[in-house]
Amino acid sequence: MRDVRGFAVQVMEVNGITLGVERTGDGPAVLLLGGTGMPPIAWQMCGLVDALAAQRFQVVSYAARGVAPSAAPPGPYTIVQLAGDAAGILDALCLGEVTVVGYSLGSFTAEWLVRTRPDLVSRMVLLAGAGPMSPLLSAVVQIEADLIGEYGRIPAAAAKLQTLLTGLPPTMLRDDPGTVSQWLGMLDMQEHVWASVDGENGQSAASYGWLHDPDRMPALKDITVPVLVASFEHDLYFPPHICRQAAELLPAGEFAVIGGAAHAGLMTHPEQTTRVIVDWLTRR
Repeated sequence: MRDVRGFAVQVMEVNGITLGVERTGDGPAVLLLGGTGMPPIAWQMCGLVDALAAQRFQVVSYAARGVAPSAAPPGPYTIVQLAGDAAGILDALCLGEVTVVGYSLGSFTAEWLVRTRPDLVSRMVLLAGAGPMSPLLSAVVQIEADLIGEYGRIPAAAAKLQTLLTGLPPTMLRDDPGTVSQWLGMLDMQEHVWASVDGENGQSAASYGWLHDPDRMPALKDITVPVLVASFEHDLYFPPHICRQAAELLPAGEFAVIGGAAHAGLMTHPEQTTRVIVDWLTRR
């Protein structure tokens, strides 16, 4: 069926759970893998879907397990499971050798997907999610794990503040109260993107496990497809110098910095982000 935005929307049974999948456009396929708690509509809101469709790509996106309208089975989740869901969707759609664009948590998923199902991936973009774990990111994922252990979930106020402080660039936080207020209002709805608390806790556990995997950085040397590693200038989680380390390990890695943006640059700097991604894909 098609929704009001003209997307072909279907509910698919993959790996024993239901996943909400969206498709639009015709041509070579691009699979979009979202960040933690990211609904597929965010890709449309930032303009990337329309930009890719205009370049005659077919765009496939979906709500990862835990995010509505997909199911949220009991956690904890792993990147192995999340990548297995992505592979299951591509297999079900009879798509192979696709371009994969992963943002944040989606970058983790993309790395494992190309390592375990190289037949499915011809090239990929790792946006704000590649490189070694910094002390700050280590502290953040540990706090999330501790909160879940203590309270059974990450309190909504804590999740909201974390997203605000890491998502917006420092000058915007300091000098633009109007934008900060808009984001605070938007983040009031953050907890409603989850299918259940199992989904939120499950995705947090997947990030924790991946970031603590000692083999993930050395394994980059075995990824031979072309990869663009893109970083946001003010990203506290994956700053440029960390993402550059990942790009240098990749045999066919390239590196780009999107200026002025923090971790939520996909939404705060959508035109710049879309241009970097689409220019790289069309150039190749």
